[in-house]
Amino acid sequence: MSKVEVNPMSDELCEDLLNTLREIKAALELRDAPKLKELSDHTIHCSSIYKDKRAIYIAMITYSLSKILEKSEVQRQHSEELEDFMKGMDENFGALITFLENRDFEKFSKAIVSMLKEISEFDTSFGRYVEDVLEFAKVQKGAKMYEHGLSLSSVAEMLGVSKWDLMKKVGETKFHEELQTPKDIRERFRKLKQLLEKG
Repeated sequence: MSKVEVNPMSDELCEDLLNTLREIKAALELRDAPKLKELSDHTIHCSSIYKDKRAIYIAMITYSLSKILEKSEVQRQHSEELEDFMKGMDENFGALITFLENRDFEKFSKAIVSMLKEISEFDTSFGRYVEDVLEFAKVQKGAKMYEHGLSLSSVAEMLGVSKWDLMKKVGETKFHEELQTPKDIRERFRKLKQLLEKG
């Protein structure tokens, strides 16, 4: 993970990431673990749209911080070290925001690498968090592939994810689509009848 791309980002991606980074920083200041986890998921979604690995790395950092904050034994036994670490991370997010505002992609990428290293040194569970994020990203990607007509079995096999996880993700997606789109059968029938009468 020492090599992070330094190529320029589109203005759209920059703005999306900047807004997310500001939200992450605010959640980190409040030590809000659930909000950090939610923002990690959003960043994974952002990565799948823009195909930029830096967004995945930010998702890893954010998810890892949420998991560290959830650990009650860390908070109990190492409260001072945890607070120092979180203050450092807060400063790092401030730097990420500045670098991205200035479109300094090289410094932005170097800061990401440095943060990943700091987290891995602070928490031995970091590798597991990375796996969680990558698994979630794969399942997100798989759901999109399924929407484009590939079978669940073939998508699961191609991405190396479980069919069950993929089914759950596809189910969530379908449920949200149904909430957003009027699916009332009578209404659809009425519209179809009107179209037939006009034709």
